[in-house]
Amino acid sequence: MSQKAVSFAERNVAASFEFAQKLTHAKDAQEVMKLHADYVKAQMQALTEQARELGQTAAKVGQGRASD
Repeated sequence: MSQKAVSFAERNVAASFEFAQKLTHAKDAQEVMKLHADYVKAQMQALTEQARELGQTAAKVGQGRASD
């Protein structure tokens, strides 16, 4: 489970750096706002999926220990 969490953290950091890089190329405040909205939307989707996966993994680990 910890490997999965580290993988998610790496992906989230990479997405943040990509967002920051896009911001440096923004032409105006309107583009910054659009980039931010797109980033927040994508991150919310990613975090929702990551939470679901971690929850499923935790449930499997819990079931495995419960049967021991």
